[in-house]
Amino acid sequence: MQNKKFEELGKEIGAFTGLKQEAYGNSVDKSFELMKIFLKEYKNNDDTYTIPEVLLKHLLLQVRMIDKQNRIFSNPKGDLMGESPYKDLTGYSLIGVEMDNF
Repeated sequence: MQNKKFEELGKEIGAFTGLKQEAYGNSVDKSFELMKIFLKEYKNNDDTYTIPEVLLKHLLLQVRMIDKQNRIFSNPKGDLMGESPYKDLTGYSLIGVEMDNF
C-alpha cells in the first residue's frame, strides 16, 4: 500500500517537473554554461575550481538570479506559471545589497 502512495507522489512530481521544464526550459544547462564563463579565472589545470569562501554566498545568489533571467528569456511574453521573475530578481538584489553591508 505504501508503494502506491510513493508511485502517485512520483507521478505528481514528475508531471510538475515536466510542466516547469516546458515553461522555463532547461535552466540547469544554461546556468552551467554561464557559470563556466564567470568562474573561468578560478579554474585549475585539472578541471577543478578553487573558489574563495567570500564568493560562495554571491555565487549561490547569482545562480538563483540566472535562473530567474532564464525564465524571462524562455518566455518573453510572460511567465507561464503566473509568477514574476522581476519581483524575484528584485528580492534577490535586496538580499545582495544586505550582503554588501557586512
